[in-house]
Amino acid sequence: MQYINESATVSASNNVEKLRKQGLKIYNFGIGEPDFTTPEGIIDYAFEMAKQGKTHYTPSAGIMELREKIASKLKTRNRIDANAENVLVTPTKFGINLAMMVILNPGDEVIIPDPYYVSYPDIVKLAGGKPVPVRTTDDYDIDLDEMRKFVTPRTRAIILNNPNNPTGKVLSEKEIRDLVDFALENDIYIVSDEIYEDLIYEGSLYSPASMGKEAFEHTITLNGFSKGYAMTGWRIGYFVATEEIVEAANIIQQQTITCASSISQYAALRALDDNESPARMRSEFRKRRDLAYGILSESTDMKVHKPEGAFYMFPGYSKDIPSEKIAEMLLNQEHVVVTPGSAFGDRGRHHFRISFATSEDIIKEGLERLVKFMHTL
Repeated sequence: MQYINESATVSASNNVEKLRKQGLKIYNFGIGEPDFTTPEGIIDYAFEMAKQGKTHYTPSAGIMELREKIASKLKTRNRIDANAENVLVTPTKFGINLAMMVILNPGDEVIIPDPYYVSYPDIVKLAGGKPVPVRTTDDYDIDLDEMRKFVTPRTRAIILNNPNNPTGKVLSEKEIRDLVDFALENDIYIVSDEIYEDLIYEGSLYSPASMGKEAFEHTITLNGFSKGYAMTGWRIGYFVATEEIVEAANIIQQQTITCASSISQYAALRALDDNESPARMRSEFRKRRDLAYGILSESTDMKVHKPEGAFYMFPGYSKDIPSEKIAEMLLNQEHVVVTPGSAFGDRGRHHFRISFATSEDIIKEGLERLVKFMHTL
């Protein structure tokens, strides 16, 4: 396990708890989850199902009612022509692991646009694959000309995160279509992580799997309820692919976690009827984004792109100081927690990630401290 790294974001959260126990006020911009509580109606329904005895194993692929409801949502909202047999209910992050375990042979390569979600390279390694980071453009668009240079006979897949963590980038329909064409041209899979679907402020989500039968056959779509419904602790999501791939992933699921939590599955079933809660959270996050961007964009010491989705910003700076050192100094001197940009790939050097999934008071006070600190360097 020496080649597997600790998650930078989880490690930062652990450090915050240690400091809070010392009685310090911490301005935590490292957290990667909504600061809201799961909507009450979802909690109540799951509790009622538990009282009714829905506390046992479920079918390994998930309860059929939920699989059917997810398939219906995919058709109406995402324009993905999926049936229940194309859906495996599983925690979203574990679903990414399942995708790699199903499609990779030892030594196969997976292209990962850089910057990327911190866990992608290690998930690829855990499945015996080789992660191949490929830099995006200055605006974080997919650079297909650059990507083409890294395609080899061992290239098996591209991992796409849209909206993106850590940049908040939302790709246009043309960019997704061009990526699909690229994947088909090279006969490789797109593993499309769409977990921030409900948190888009400008633009729309275009799913690769929606772009025709051949695109669907070359795509594994991952999504879930953690971000849009503040359900991170429920560990529930879904994996969508051809029946053959779903069956293979289901066998692995049977031999690992057996099935997703029964109570979480019923919570997800109720969540799919709730369109209001994600809309309220999205509205609140939009206000926080605008507040955070307003503060950071005034700084002459940082460059920041306004995110179109998710709840992150990824400021860059020109000082020749490693992002790990910046994060350490911010924590020790200002009690401000950020995630070092280097955790997100080579493009993350001289950057750090800020999560605005926190209160407006914390955003205002904490980012003003950050701006002043950066000016003193």
